[in-house]
Amino acid sequence: CLVGSEMCIRDRSWSREIMKNCWQKVVFTKNCTCLNGNKIKKSGVRRLKRKWILWIAMILFCVAAGAGNDTKAQAGTLSTRGVWISAFEYEDLGLVGTMSESQFRANAASVFAKVKANGCNTVYFHVRSFDDAIYPSKVVGWSERFTKGKGAPSYDPLKILIDTAHRYGLKFHAWMNPYRVTFKKVLDPAEDATTDRIVSQVREIINKYKVDGIHFDDYFYPNNEKKYKKLSKAEKMSAVNKMVRKVHSTVKAKSSRLLFGISPAGNPTYCHQIGADVETWLSNPGYVDYIIPQIYWTNQYLENGKKTAYFSKKLAQWRQMNKRDIPMYIGLALERAGGKLELDPGWLSSSRNLADMIKEIRKGNTEGYVLFDYSSLYRDVTQKEVKNYLAEITSFRLSRTKKTLKTGKKFKLSVRRVWPSRVQGKIRFKSSNKKVATVSKKGVIKAKKKGKATITITTVEGNVKAKIKVTVKKK
Repeated sequence: CLVGSEMCIRDRSWSREIMKNCWQKVVFTKNCTCLNGNKIKKSGVRRLKRKWILWIAMILFCVAAGAGNDTKAQAGTLSTRGVWISAFEYEDLGLVGTMSESQFRANAASVFAKVKANGCNTVYFHVRSFDDAIYPSKVVGWSERFTKGKGAPSYDPLKILIDTAHRYGLKFHAWMNPYRVTFKKVLDPAEDATTDRIVSQVREIINKYKVDGIHFDDYFYPNNEKKYKKLSKAEKMSAVNKMVRKVHSTVKAKSSRLLFGISPAGNPTYCHQIGADVETWLSNPGYVDYIIPQIYWTNQYLENGKKTAYFSKKLAQWRQMNKRDIPMYIGLALERAGGKLELDPGWLSSSRNLADMIKEIRKGNTEGYVLFDYSSLYRDVTQKEVKNYLAEITSFRLSRTKKTLKTGKKFKLSVRRVWPSRVQGKIRFKSSNKKVATVSKKGVIKAKKKGKATITITTVEGNVKAKIKVTVKKK
């Protein structure tokens, strides 16, 4: 029931599916008791009915315009700016079960505050890394990496992590390795019992916790294990596809708003070898709601001994495969920044890799990026890359974009950084015509003589983020 209205709602979820057929879900009546117990008055029904017809029409318009967020891409928006936090970071971040509850809460708050400060809005947090869990599960045992072999904590870590992430305005996706048991052992993807085990844990998580989604990474069939070498690519992909479909249907049965996505390896040829049928996932409904290909190469990668724009090449390939135009975010290898890689010297020779990649991501049917990994945001060797990455995504908000002044008059620009808050240094101002108007270091514009000038506002790194056009008139 909408409080104060003359409507009763039979279904309270207001999902897109409901709104498409909303007239079957909304009933105007003279006698109705709403879900909150309020009685509907008989008077004013016709008048309010007209009001709600208009209101619903507006909702339907908005739904038609924006309901594609879950299923259709919105190119260039950078709507998702994510980061992976892996099981191998638990201890360094103080996110282990040996911590007291108060310590764990404080450490979680510190981590998520920094995630947000770096311009991210989504966290992909490792909750199942080796057929285990970082919460009390009836399906699998506790993660040894999380408990450090000292048994289960007295609190529920996953609930704390999700609640804390949401408090900082972050979306939380439960990251799971579906098949991996150890580095050398996997659950057999072809076994029904394997699929049932994975689906059971997915169902357990979505029923017990307020996650925003379920997320799988790029570990499927092991590439070099004798047991599976005799299998064809088609056989591997068939087994994995069966599991992926069941997980997707399980997630959607819980809520149409819950998302299921996968982060496959960035090379589609390798994906096929390990059973990841990425073309099918991107061409047919019922598999994934989003995809995050891990394009972990720079545009100086050595292919057959020659420097190749490999990032751009693979990005174009993934975009072309995205037949359904589902949301596609690009996995970026921040961990490689500043490192010496024989086949990819670009990570060492340039500190603008991520910044340039994000520029390219903005230009096509890709809607964001995910950084691997959180710890790399603060490693000494990556800081030049991080600085340029932050400068690229920084945005300002101006109180106005035009101003008319009379000669001799002054005007103080109102500028503030919207995000990310980690960006250091001062904003710089520059006038295109100092004879017409000057601007001080503090953003005070002074009108000099009749004419026009443009005041440009940049980061200290020189990235142009905003402009204001100034017209000067005589007194």
